[in-house]
Amino acid sequence: MDARAEARQITWYHTLELDGFTTSGTFDLRPYVKEYGIPEDLSGKRVLEIGTWDGFWAFELERRGAEVIALDLDDERELDWPPRRRPTTFPEHARGRGFAIAKEILGSKAERVVRSIYHATPEELGQFDLVFCGSVLIHLRDQLLAYERMGGLTKSGGMLISAEEPAGGLMNLLPFAASRYHADREAAVVFWLPNRRAWKRMIWTAGYDRVDEHGRFTMKSNEGYDVPHVVLHGHKS
Repeated sequence: MDARAEARQITWYHTLELDGFTTSGTFDLRPYVKEYGIPEDLSGKRVLEIGTWDGFWAFELERRGAEVIALDLDDERELDWPPRRRPTTFPEHARGRGFAIAKEILGSKAERVVRSIYHATPEELGQFDLVFCGSVLIHLRDQLLAYERMGGLTKSGGMLISAEEPAGGLMNLLPFAASRYHADREAAVVFWLPNRRAWKRMIWTAGYDRVDEHGRFTMKSNEGYDVPHVVLHGHKS
């Protein structure tokens, strides 16, 4: 099937502009790009994106001149989901299908690598000038391990941009079916929801020598719920 025709048939997580056709994704990230503090010019830089899904950030980073490697998993059985929630069969459409369609239509050179951040190493992937991780870690059991892997993948003098949902007050373990933000939050697995101080401390512990709070904003989904975010920048000496 032609990529443009298939783009109109599949379900999208990200809103993407694809050669005259705009996908109807759960999240339209376009209004929020400015909130992340991404350098305008990434020419000559190697950039790693964590949890790319349909590739919105991979293509945005590439548009700024970067050589982009984007990580994600195809098989939802490999995600950090508790046993009662984990699928038992491979999905009919792999999670990477949207990325592949968009890459073809956009003529992108971004490379999608099927790999968990837990298993991403500089020996296999090299190191990067910028590591970008947006709205991924709240769905992981071991957030500190993920940050440690990112630290190992960041060059000396390099940078991490991490944007996640913060809790208020102390670091909380949320019940799988509980949410302050969305009545159907059990549809998205959340184990730990740290506050801003805890997110910062984990980034520092993972090997970043300076951690700055770049800003805060609230992202609105196309399904009617809001997700507050804090954007943190980690810097390696």
